[in-house]
Amino acid sequence: MADRTVPNIPGTRCLPEVETYLKQQVSMILRTRNNQFPGSQPVSFTRDHLYKNLLNKDYLVCEKSDGLRVLLFILINPETNEEGSFLISRENEFYHLPDFHFPRNEKNFDLSHNGTIVDGELVYSKNPITGLKEIRYLIFDCLAMDMISVMHKNLFKRLYHAQHEFHKPYNELRKKFPDACKDWLFKLDFKNMTQPFKIHKIFNEMKNLTYISDGLILTCCETPYISGTDPTLLKWKPAEENTIDFKIKLEFPKFIDNDLPKHDPNREYFNYDIKPKFKLYVWKGGDNSHQNENIENNIKRNGGEYKNSFQNYDEWNDLEVSDKQWNELKNSGESFNGRIAECRQNKDGNWEMLRFRDDKMNGNHINVVLKILKSIEDSVTKQELIDLEPQIKARWEERERIKRKAQQQQHDFVHINNNNNHHNNLRNTIIPEKRRRESEDNQLNKKPNQFIAPVNDDNEEYYESDGFEEEPSHK
Repeated sequence: MADRTVPNIPGTRCLPEVETYLKQQVSMILRTRNNQFPGSQPVSFTRDHLYKNLLNKDYLVCEKSDGLRVLLFILINPETNEEGSFLISRENEFYHLPDFHFPRNEKNFDLSHNGTIVDGELVYSKNPITGLKEIRYLIFDCLAMDMISVMHKNLFKRLYHAQHEFHKPYNELRKKFPDACKDWLFKLDFKNMTQPFKIHKIFNEMKNLTYISDGLILTCCETPYISGTDPTLLKWKPAEENTIDFKIKLEFPKFIDNDLPKHDPNREYFNYDIKPKFKLYVWKGGDNSHQNENIENNIKRNGGEYKNSFQNYDEWNDLEVSDKQWNELKNSGESFNGRIAECRQNKDGNWEMLRFRDDKMNGNHINVVLKILKSIEDSVTKQELIDLEPQIKARWEERERIKRKAQQQQHDFVHINNNNNHHNNLRNTIIPEKRRRESEDNQLNKKPNQFIAPVNDDNEEYYESDGFEEEPSHK
């Protein structure tokens, strides 16, 4: 099985008063609740999405990396004027990153971002040159740029901000000052995205990735960035890769020493030398009254023994653990009872563990678990996605024709009004037909991997995909 280890969050957890201040700043910029993680969450891909979404709306697709989801937040301290870089976990915890610098543009590296928030994932990546495992942050969306929320913008514009205004200046800085950046805790990359009628190329590209990828993320081009669960943001995995996060409970057998009298308190005790039963518990939601309790208070409350709380959890199923796995777990010296584990069903229907998810406070909610199980039962195969590509492309091109026609009608309407209202300045107000035709032709002849945002108030913005060129035609 591939190494599915998730990186620990780099940096240092912020002090409570600092974290409170940062949460307030994020809430003020994004206009979201300061006690909740502001990132969006996808829904599992079902057969309904295949036709209702992919055929009827514009989407961009990227591979789904198997890593740790975090937001990257850049903020300047108003009192010291120092630049601060922070990671925001899914538990809405803030971690300070020392030494990082994110320049605002490529011409002046002294200017820093301030109030910028991008979305991405931390992964372990194998360096193709050194062969060493390193941490990379893969950017795939943008929430705010310099104290201004961009969540209301469409995907093309958000990607433009993330790519041109954040990632490119950072890249230039690393190129020009590699020694100054070599000790930074991780490197940044920008996720390549493409149209859903090129999904087969994403599957081909996955073989060359330097990190683990277990599916696809499909993001709607037309909708805003939604904090919380976004019903248009789709997560596709092959059936065998669909996983669920459960809480683990270990049940050790009791040993009874029949040589001791029944009233002797040492007559019964847990036998920790024998492999226990591993039970999976599913989260029902709600707060745990003891979730922030320290170890000392836990021991005092439980009569001298530390006990994990399974409040708001119900028993779900058994976890299959081989004798070899148990010996490896036991020899590690770690504690496993009460930890969150990412699990999946094998071909025999039994649950097996892939890894621990110590970055998560709770397992998946019961409603999420039921949706994932439905997604597995109603799974869409890789080949079905590829087979639908011609229909997706035809629908995409038809929507583009409709948009161009509407834009042309709007253009003509504006010029008719200009003719009526400014008939004395015709030569200055009417664009020559030849120039207009040339402009349209230039737009239509752009490279197929260059995505142009719909015409609007700032139509100069566009996201450039850096891969998946059209294959040459064979005569």
